[in-house]
Amino acid sequence: MSALWFRFCRGLCQIYFRLFHHIRYIGLDNIPKEGGFFIASNHESFFDPPAVGGDVERKMFFLARKSLFKPPIMDKLLPTIRALPVDQEKPDMTGLKRIIDIAKNGDGVLLFPEGSRTEDGNLQPAAPGLGLAIAKSGALVIPARIFGAFAAWPRHGKPRLFKPITVVYGKPISFKDSPHVQGKNYQAISDEVMAAIGQLQVDQSQ
Repeated sequence: MSALWFRFCRGLCQIYFRLFHHIRYIGLDNIPKEGGFFIASNHESFFDPPAVGGDVERKMFFLARKSLFKPPIMDKLLPTIRALPVDQEKPDMTGLKRIIDIAKNGDGVLLFPEGSRTEDGNLQPAAPGLGLAIAKSGALVIPARIFGAFAAWPRHGKPRLFKPITVVYGKPISFKDSPHVQGKNYQAISDEVMAAIGQLQVDQSQ
């Protein structure tokens, strides 16, 4: 039942983004067919989780602010759409361990290295949490960049219809042989992923 409910919610999101934001996906074939993985994306708006994960066929989980789970209904509803609570106010080692375990078990997690939505539409510095998750899990990371979501729903504004959105997925990156893993330089890993996100652009020919 939970799988059917998830597919139903996912389908509604796909319909919404196609009708009202003419969403395009570029590079979906870069998502690995098997094995644990992280999709690391920039964070422009509340639209990002369903937009970035909307057409990914692999089983994956999403992060949501811990405060969103407080209302009685939401604490039951959010887990059914594979949302995981994350504490943005302080390091949450329990949540981080769960993310690592998901990747080790062969599934995916959508992560936002910047931690919070951008104030002005520009990329922000990455936090070290992503680097730690990558190092401990050994999972591939797929850099992704969403374009247009800030215009469609800015942080301090309201949703706007008919603002086009495009999501670009880059080539998978492995850090298994990275000296940053051996040196436990988790910030450097996050920075490298953030740099890869920054290099992604929309190819107008696609």
